[in-house]
Amino acid sequence: MPGPKTIRLLAAGLAIAAAGVLAWGIYQIIPMGEPLPRSEIVGELNGPALASYSRVAIHRYGERQLLTGQLLVTARDIDGLAQAPVLDTQVPSLKERLQQQRVRLAQAGAITTLAHGTGDLALAMLQTGRSTTDARNLIYGGRGTGVFDLLGSISGDTGVTLIGAPGGQPLFLVAGTLRSPGEGDQPAAWDALRSDDLGTTWTYDPEVTLGVPQQHTTFLTDRLAIALEHHETGVRLLYSCDGARRWSATRLKEQVWPDSAAFERKFAASAERDRETYGEGQLGYGWSLYPLDDRRAVGWSWRTRVRPEGQEAPELIETRRFEVQFQEDASPAFRITPDVPRVPEQAAQALLTRDEPVFETEGGAIYQLDKAGLSWVKRSTSPDVRGARSWIGQAWFGRNAWVIKTYADHLFPDNEYTKTYFYSRDKGRSWRPFQLSYEQERGLLGLDQTGDALLTLAERGGKTVIQRYPLD
Repeated sequence: MPGPKTIRLLAAGLAIAAAGVLAWGIYQIIPMGEPLPRSEIVGELNGPALASYSRVAIHRYGERQLLTGQLLVTARDIDGLAQAPVLDTQVPSLKERLQQQRVRLAQAGAITTLAHGTGDLALAMLQTGRSTTDARNLIYGGRGTGVFDLLGSISGDTGVTLIGAPGGQPLFLVAGTLRSPGEGDQPAAWDALRSDDLGTTWTYDPEVTLGVPQQHTTFLTDRLAIALEHHETGVRLLYSCDGARRWSATRLKEQVWPDSAAFERKFAASAERDRETYGEGQLGYGWSLYPLDDRRAVGWSWRTRVRPEGQEAPELIETRRFEVQFQEDASPAFRITPDVPRVPEQAAQALLTRDEPVFETEGGAIYQLDKAGLSWVKRSTSPDVRGARSWIGQAWFGRNAWVIKTYADHLFPDNEYTKTYFYSRDKGRSWRPFQLSYEQERGLLGLDQTGDALLTLAERGGKTVIQRYPLD
């Protein structure tokens, strides 16, 4: 049995070790970097303030810049809203359809709530669904002078989406209300307004068919548009030759995986044999789609073995590339390349412009699409954060700088992940950490047009201003 001296030495050693672990844990959660030291006001929104409660997106078409954001209208906003058109008047029965949509969503939520035995909350949800809230989506426009004028507003709880042809002509403002669930082979259509003058004026377009379920919608020209759609028959490639009015569809699985039926029979037999060892297994397919030029697009599909929830991550079986050539008055021509290297997944909400460089992130890696070689090139990896490996949650890529927001595990797992911002001036070869305040992060727009600075929204004297923070 150890003596008193030995026990004291062991206790002292344990105390030192515990203090060391605690110090290391505290060190890991201390933010890296310093706040950006300089800023200047470079813009102002000539209308209702957005900085306190709105997520704003910036869209650029040459010198033309558009901002879309949302606010809950109060009495002080009425005069500011009156200086621009209320686009609701152009959309048939918009108010009534919005209210019906709210009620349907509230009913669906109430049914789920009742199933869990909370009847009072379910009743409150139904009552809230029947009440009206004036959530408005605002469109601001500027031309490089720093002043953004309010161009219009439209009701809606879920925001709006801007989709434009090359150069922004035409532009479509897609609202959050369903116009048509889709007829025959056509996809569902949401209410949309069209602008042929870079957002200065908007006109309701009852013929254009654009919507939320379509993924990666891109105009290759002002007439030729493409998109992916998760249809009941499988993922479809949609393409329109008349400016997104009528769409044709091709089931991609038949084009990219013509051997799928035979493979799936073989997989099912193998899964039956392996069930006791691995549990139930299923096949999964992923898809991506990118514009190349005014007639071509490229995408990738990957086939995976999906394990039951809680088990290991999906196992990649094979990745294939498909090139698509669109033709006048003919079905698109496909070229399939099997067994290509693994590729990053495409961001689900990505909206791409035909002539811009394309980046994707996966874990802590940054990839760029080589459009000439039809391959992905790994450009960089995110740096370690306090000795822990990090992964990228969000990224912005400009001509002169890249910015990433990273997360990392730390010693105290009950706390949140360590979040750190980095910027690079040499295309990811080196990274410098910096800090953003809560207000700066909430109003973050991304990089300015040159890629030399970050833009954020702030509220000054009841006005929304745009602040520029150089990345020194």
